[in-house]
Amino acid sequence: MNLLEKALEYIFLPSCGVCGKLGEGYLCEKCGKILEKYAICHNDYKNIDVNNIKSINSDIDRLHIFQYKELIRKLIIQYKFNNKSYLYKTFCEFIVKNKKAFDFIKSYDIIIPVPMHNKKKALRGYNQSELIAKELAKKAEIEIFTDVLKKVKNNKVQSSLNKEDRKNNVKDVYKLINKEKIYNKKVLIFDDIYTTGATIEACKKEILKANVKQFGILTLAKD
Repeated sequence: MNLLEKALEYIFLPSCGVCGKLGEGYLCEKCGKILEKYAICHNDYKNIDVNNIKSINSDIDRLHIFQYKELIRKLIIQYKFNNKSYLYKTFCEFIVKNKKAFDFIKSYDIIIPVPMHNKKKALRGYNQSELIAKELAKKAEIEIFTDVLKKVKNNKVQSSLNKEDRKNNVKDVYKLINKEKIYNKKVLIFDDIYTTGATIEACKKEILKANVKQFGILTLAKD
């Protein structure tokens, strides 16, 4: 935290993003215990080295923080669509305090948030995945790149489509650029919600073109 951030937090005490309580950071102890009830925080697979792209299959290291339901669903919807961008601090505080999740993040060299199309980002004012990824990168002391994966098509919203249509909707939507930045690195991609995995798979396809050493997936919630 730089001096300006410290000064702002001294003047404007951080409040819990769930209940609004002042003085206990961005997630108070009581609400932290409530969020814990929705936590998944499990690894589906073990780490694998990615030396041969042809050998890459579904056995990718991944971690989902929450179940996408009830309070978590409400908070994420508010975060994404109701102009409550400050909630990224609350989500990050929970993740950082979870040793398993934080150790998982620190085992990577680079985190890449799933990009938004420029038009959609301008309309919303922020990329919700990017805000969280930047904070996590700072806390874990790893690099974050937002200029390696680009969204080149302003496609339909995934949540409005069925499983099959979601796969077609993300076809040729993402493009790898500046691939030398992630060559032979341990790369973690971050997205807010994992439903069918179509978005992540489309991003993975591009990132693996860079011959990364290891590839992992981190999502805030799994539907």
